[in-house]
Amino acid sequence: QYSVGDSVKFIDWKIYGKTEKYYIKQFEDETNLYANIFLDRSSSMNFKDKESTYSKLDYARQLSAAIAQLFIKQKDAVALGFYADRLKTYIPPKSTKQHLRTLLVSLTDNQVNESNITHTAFEDISRKLNKPGIAIIISDFLEDSEKLLNKIILLKKQKQDIIIFMIADQQEYDFNYSKDMLMIDSETKEKLEIHPQLLQKEYNALYKDLIKKYEEILTVKGIYFKFVTTATSFDVPLREILILRSLKGKY
Repeated sequence: QYSVGDSVKFIDWKIYGKTEKYYIKQFEDETNLYANIFLDRSSSMNFKDKESTYSKLDYARQLSAAIAQLFIKQKDAVALGFYADRLKTYIPPKSTKQHLRTLLVSLTDNQVNESNITHTAFEDISRKLNKPGIAIIISDFLEDSEKLLNKIILLKKQKQDIIIFMIADQQEYDFNYSKDMLMIDSETKEKLEIHPQLLQKEYNALYKDLIKKYEEILTVKGIYFKFVTTATSFDVPLREILILRSLKGKY
């Protein structure tokens, strides 16, 4: 569909005559590939330790913006979706500069959805993957891992090269707290008084086991997996994206 900034010389007047809506012709060589970015906006993504620069969502939004810019500069068509318990928003793929501005504006929204499940959104996500391409999913993946893994693996049937970024707040990952705490689940609102120093060792082991589980299972299925924290320099995941983009169809 026509957007402000698109060249008017490519407007399809035949379609306008039938629908009274403006569409532009897009030629095959204008788009190298289709990339879909799906960003988790469930409540847990809003977590930010007082020592952290970014919340998980802030980091994910900036990473998504940078990825979109990288792809569109290479004339790839980029789509952007926000999800929680279902796919909340989806901006279809285009490769224009105006479309990039649309994506960047949408990424300024830092609102989250009150939901403690996300695997139910993957059926909606699957329906948007109509063309072979790259699907990038950014989330903390703090949920029933079996259900999430099954849903992610099913996306491979959509002829997608899938890239997973699992994100954590650095302190959420380290759990290096010294004082007793009252913890409140951001999604269920459940409260729990804890003694962090007594739990740290077991907590760290459980978190590392979860990351290892995702990495091992997804890698075997030909899905790229990368764990990052909100303290990870942005050049690390972006460098991976550039390498994987150059190897499209080979990893």
